[in-house]
Amino acid sequence: MTPVKASWETVSEEGFPRPLSDLLKSLDLELHYRSTVQAALTHPSFWGEYAIPEEKRLARSYERLEFLGDSVISLTICSYLFHKHPAYDQGKLSKLKGHLVSKDTLYKVSCDLGLGDYIRVGKGVLHGAGRTHAAFLVDCFEALVGAVYLEKGFDYASRFVLEAMKPAIMKADTIEAIADFKTELQEIVQKQFKTLPQYKLVSQKGPEHRKQFTVAVCVDNREMGRGQGTSKKEAETNAAQAALHQIMD
Repeated sequence: MTPVKASWETVSEEGFPRPLSDLLKSLDLELHYRSTVQAALTHPSFWGEYAIPEEKRLARSYERLEFLGDSVISLTICSYLFHKHPAYDQGKLSKLKGHLVSKDTLYKVSCDLGLGDYIRVGKGVLHGAGRTHAAFLVDCFEALVGAVYLEKGFDYASRFVLEAMKPAIMKADTIEAIADFKTELQEIVQKQFKTLPQYKLVSQKGPEHRKQFTVAVCVDNREMGRGQGTSKKEAETNAAQAALHQIMD
């Protein structure tokens, strides 16, 4: 499980938009297997222009580390929730865990950490999806957790995950905090108006890695509420919550 040691000086950082040492410092991470850190922040497309064997490509990009980090994050959140909520049954724990390890949540975590400023990608991807594509950010966060686990072990990696995800956990670590507002709104609208709510994107502003979406929810072409969020899904959820308040009022 131990990665091959490589000094910072002997491993090229070509292609990274910013020095990875800056990222490690901002995250208060002391990692010495720098080649593993580099792999965690490298999209596979970066090696498309190089004649490199498949095994080395896998070792030098985030795919395998992402697989590992995903499991570390899941176990960390499961353990946290298990001890945090002794009165919750399996269903409630699973629903809460699903929310916290969802791509939407991890995307916001990745943005808060500023990972988009450090990912290296191939030229084609850079001019296409860009390095701040939501899927890339999530993959790199999971891969970085995998890199931390490889060098420092589970306890250290788990503490890093909980610290990195602290804002998300504090915002939604009870089942009441992640009420399914969209489902609740749909059930009420179907019953009262015999139709379904429609969600419309009003605007999206900001850079790719920090976009702010505004969504309106309408019933029979009448706007019932608006919501904002860092993803369309979050904006829709907030719009549904606003509509529910209006209906109740």
